[in-house]
Amino acid sequence: MRVNVPFPQVRDHHTDGPLQRLRYALALLAAVILAGAIGYHLLSKLNALDSFYMAITTLFTVGFRELGEVNARTKIFTIFYLIIGLGVATYAISNLTALLLEGDLRGYLMERRMQKRLDDLKDHVIVCGFGKMGFQAAWELKKAGVSFVIIEQDDTKGRSPRFAGELILYGNAMDELMLERAGIRRAKGLITALTTDADNVLVTLTVKQIRPDLPVVARSAKLGTERQLRAAGADHIVSPYEIGGRRMAGLLLNPEMMNFFDIVVQQEQLELGLERITIAKGSILVGQTLREARLRHATGALLVGLVHPGAVLRFNPSGDEQFQAGDELLIMGPSEALATLSGLARGGASSR
Repeated sequence: MRVNVPFPQVRDHHTDGPLQRLRYALALLAAVILAGAIGYHLLSKLNALDSFYMAITTLFTVGFRELGEVNARTKIFTIFYLIIGLGVATYAISNLTALLLEGDLRGYLMERRMQKRLDDLKDHVIVCGFGKMGFQAAWELKKAGVSFVIIEQDDTKGRSPRFAGELILYGNAMDELMLERAGIRRAKGLITALTTDADNVLVTLTVKQIRPDLPVVARSAKLGTERQLRAAGADHIVSPYEIGGRRMAGLLLNPEMMNFFDIVVQQEQLELGLERITIAKGSILVGQTLREARLRHATGALLVGLVHPGAVLRFNPSGDEQFQAGDELLIMGPSEALATLSGLARGGASSR
């Protein structure tokens, strides 16, 4: 068993644990001792205590005096008893030594703890692939306080101090059993950032077969593969080269706008967030105009854009715009303001 102590790992195979092997060995040892006691009881006419005494001292070659009748049958029985019993005793002792000295018990208990953490996870994100892009995605999730599980094929990855103690499953992300262990039925999203687009397509197909409703963000390395990813069911597609090229051009063409987005995205610099909130049917906002709702005064959040059902996004809507059930609001502001406005959109008290 291979276990890295600083970075707990959960493997994608189910081998017998060391405790189970030890229990099996001890059960065999007990059976051999019992058989020896019965043999000496029948052959040497000993009582129960003396029979077990002879069985144990003979098995562990202590060399104390013999009890009862010693005849040819007893000697033959002792020979075969030693041959069989010593093998079983050696097996049991070697398993016990492995548990105590070789770290098997520690690794086994660590894996049990990791499995319990996996079983308790819900509303988490699964990150498939721990290369450069998967690493950054997981790091952003960690900074945001979102629970996540990493699935990586290469067990040499995942040793960064940034992810000490995080859940990392080493195995094939296209395997349904691996996705089940990662808690796909309780997850709220999945990111597939494997090396090749073909692998990302297969992961997306597998995920959508298990959870058709699960949002999937897929990495696209080559131009033209977006169509395959869309057909596989990917909800969002990210092309690092396309995004990088746009940013490089944007820094020259419109640097102030790019700096503005950096302030919004980089939460270390400013406690500011950007969210998309949907207005529920029972919300007090339904039927009010932007001017009447006075969202900025009531919550401290800034309405950046508005999307009516079936319409396109409208930036900086006018004060006469009326809220409808199902509207999506693009809101920017501190986390407290976003939480307050989210409560109003779900059906909270009046903002007046």
